[in-house]
Amino acid sequence: MASSITQAREGTLYLICGGKESVFEQAGSILQALSSKSLYAGPAGEATKVKALVNMIMNCNTAALAEGLGLGDALGLDLTMLREVFGQTGAASRVLETDGEDMQIRDHECYFSAAHAAKDSGIALNMAQSAGLKLPLAQATFDQYQRLVEAGKGELDKSGVAELIFKGRMK
Repeated sequence: MASSITQAREGTLYLICGGKESVFEQAGSILQALSSKSLYAGPAGEATKVKALVNMIMNCNTAALAEGLGLGDALGLDLTMLREVFGQTGAASRVLETDGEDMQIRDHECYFSAAHAAKDSGIALNMAQSAGLKLPLAQATFDQYQRLVEAGKGELDKSGVAELIFKGRMK
């Protein structure tokens, strides 16, 4: 699934399914009850690859947003205004909607933990290595989340990566 706790409670998950296509089709009514959308990704294991890539990009977006807001804060910009500008420009993202305000006000109630972000970033890096690729942004993101985990902050939401960026917060 490529959703969070809120969507699970609302029955609006986005499900990515792998396995036998005939089984996916047979389970259609059940999947429809659980989700707003279900997608067949291919044979067993393909949905896992897709999910790893979704999380890799989400984690990179989260770390980039933390850097943008942290720099904005250091420059004395109004972060509420900055989030509005981000939302209306090429800086817009789903992560901005879910995590921007949390980063600003330091509310890191956990929906997707920093520890899971580190784990999933590591999975994507392992997949890249197997494919003969280097992913420097994913590596930098993994390193940031790993720093949170090593500092004993792995239970924070992924938005907690902002604590590493904002001046006067965690070092």
